[in-house]
Amino acid sequence: MTEPFLEKVKLSLPVGLWIENCLSSGIPAAQLLDFIHHKDFATIVSKVDDPNMDMLDRLHIATEMNDPWERAMIEGYRFKFIHIGGVKRLLKLRFQLQEHKDYSQHENRLSGLRLTSDQKDMLEERIGIQWEMVAELQTDSYSTTIQIRLKNESC
Repeated sequence: MTEPFLEKVKLSLPVGLWIENCLSSGIPAAQLLDFIHHKDFATIVSKVDDPNMDMLDRLHIATEMNDPWERAMIEGYRFKFIHIGGVKRLLKLRFQLQEHKDYSQHENRLSGLRLTSDQKDMLEERIGIQWEMVAELQTDSYSTTIQIRLKNESC
C-alpha cells in the first residue's frame, strides 16, 4: 500500500513555490492556467502573496525542468526536495504563517504550528517524503500544535 502523496506529481522547489504563490492569489486554478498560458501575469501579480516573484522566469524554469506544473496546479503535487527554508516559505505562501509569530525554528525543526487537519494533510502531501509532522499538543478538535522535523531525526 502506497502513501497517497507518493502518487502526486513531483515538482522542483522553485516551481512548487511558484505554484503556491499563484494559488495564493485566490484565483481558481483553471483561470490561473489561462492567464499563465497567455503570459498575462498582471492580474496574478496584483493578488499574490509575493508580488516580487518573477512569474515569467518561474514559467521558464518549469518549462526547462519539464516539471508538470499544469497538472500540479489542478491535481496537487509534492516537492522532489525541500529544505527548511523552503518549508518556511511554503508556510508563508500557503497559510500566511511567519517564523517568530506563528512558529519557531530550532535547528531543523519548526515548532508550535497550529494547523487545521486539512492544512496538515495538504502540508504532508507537499513535504511528506522528507519531513514528518509530530503532534506536540492536541488543543481542540479542530487544530493541533505540531512540529515539523526531518524524517529519521529523533525528538
